[in-house]
Amino acid sequence: MSFLFFKRVLANPMRVGYLVPSSPFLTRETSSRLDFSSPRVVVELGPGEGCHTRQILRRMGPDCRLILFELDAEFAAHLTRQFRNEPRVTVLQTDALHIREALHDLGHTQCDYVVSGIPFSTIEKPVRDRILNRIAGAMSDEGRFIAYQLTTRLCDEDHLFELAEKSFCALNFPPVNVMEFRRARVSANLRNASDTETLRGRLSHAEA
Repeated sequence: MSFLFFKRVLANPMRVGYLVPSSPFLTRETSSRLDFSSPRVVVELGPGEGCHTRQILRRMGPDCRLILFELDAEFAAHLTRQFRNEPRVTVLQTDALHIREALHDLGHTQCDYVVSGIPFSTIEKPVRDRILNRIAGAMSDEGRFIAYQLTTRLCDEDHLFELAEKSFCALNFPPVNVMEFRRARVSANLRNASDTETLRGRLSHAEA
């Protein structure tokens, strides 16, 4: 464990969510669920010091893009330095609520994967619901949300996500569940309706 990680845990343990970084067993488990047979846009929420990021980059092709959302200023600065010579990586010091706007600003309408270990079970429900809605809204039709969590509570969000696969990584401290979700049909329909209303609003404004 790096001194930076230890320092950030002490400063804000609830935000970091874990006492030690993810093990190599866990990072390999999560990254193995990403298919890089074609160019992909990958979003990682809360990468911390970048242990999952490095494993994902080892498997990514040259035409893929990895966008890191890190709210903690010191982690974000560390990631920026660490990947300053990596053109496939973009580091954003912002939270997951801005995922769709950030993708749009970077020229992407959607993403193919969202990877996150954000401790959703410790986030207040109103904020958690907003984040999960934004994640679902940012995913492509064939997109996947890969979450590593202490609990399986995300499986209850079946109005947004359908569980595709689940495994348990015992060789991590603490042991965690790795869940792969696809976007539920209901959430896809809601997003399409939202996009249609947004487009209508822009057209009405332009005509006025």
